[in-house]
Amino acid sequence: MTDLRMTGLLTVDCGAGREDRDTGAVRYWTPPRARYDCLLCGGREGPVTGSVRVREFVEHHRRDHRARCGHAKTT
Repeated sequence: MTDLRMTGLLTVDCGAGREDRDTGAVRYWTPPRARYDCLLCGGREGPVTGSVRVREFVEHHRRDHRARCGHAKTT
């Protein structure tokens, strides 16, 4: 059996808005936002806001933080 433990918390708020019928773009009342809290070192990445920045943050936060976190395993 593998010993599993939570090492971080990724929080994503998808925002609130509606799609514009003419352009297909989403108009946000509350923009998307995200942040990452590391439970190993106590560090926090973000918050970031905006749909593009949130998407990029979610795709890369683990790799980027692991490179800076002294508590993360290097395997």
